[in-house]
Amino acid sequence: MTDFNQSSQVAQDNLLIRERGIFSAREYSRVVETFGRVLQYKETFRLSIEGKLASIGQQVKNNIENLETLMRNIDIYTQNIDKISNNLGQLQTEENSIKARYEELLNGSPDTALVDDRDSGDLDPAGSREYLIQRRRSYLESLDQSFKRLDGELFSIEKLRTELARARGEILVKKDEAQKQMRTLEEAGARHLEDVKRIEMELESSVDEERLLINEFKRLVNGAERTLEISDEIDHILFTYLTAAESKDNASRNPVPAAD
Repeated sequence: MTDFNQSSQVAQDNLLIRERGIFSAREYSRVVETFGRVLQYKETFRLSIEGKLASIGQQVKNNIENLETLMRNIDIYTQNIDKISNNLGQLQTEENSIKARYEELLNGSPDTALVDDRDSGDLDPAGSREYLIQRRRSYLESLDQSFKRLDGELFSIEKLRTELARARGEILVKKDEAQKQMRTLEEAGARHLEDVKRIEMELESSVDEERLLINEFKRLVNGAERTLEISDEIDHILFTYLTAAESKDNASRNPVPAAD
């Protein structure tokens, strides 16, 4: 009776432990698969975040290079504007000097360019009317030439002033546009900095979660590996009966044909 009870208990334990083993194996497989899928997702997410940071880093680099270029251009524009302003100032001084000489001529002051022909040997010493007329003509011609020369100088100054003013206006437009671009790049740089801070915090949080999952999965795998270690005696028994079971299965699948 005792042997029967022991046999029944073994049969019950045999069935129960096999069911538990199958259930545990399935549950372990499900947990392993879940960890694997989540860790794979976390890896993909981490790589995506790192890619975003690398992209923003390149944008920041390009932004800085463009800012440096604009700053150099603005510096050149400023230097050119200063040069033009100096040139305009010199032109104004020269123009004032010419206008002063112009006023002197208009007021009857003698111009150094006028020809004084009183020392000429061809002059009539008696001071005849023809002589006076000739002197008047020479004087008026010289005076007209002086006015024409001054007019030409004033015209050249006005033309040059117009060209310089046009060039300065074009440079001012370019400088203003460069300054607008700088403000746009500076605003973009500030946004990039905020994006980097936000993404770095997101990456840090995700990496912490990933590390937590890795450690927990490692603990689970390590525990399973230690559990799977069996003694040499049990390993010998398992191998012996597994071989016997496989031989029996092969024999049942491939029966020996009956002899005629």
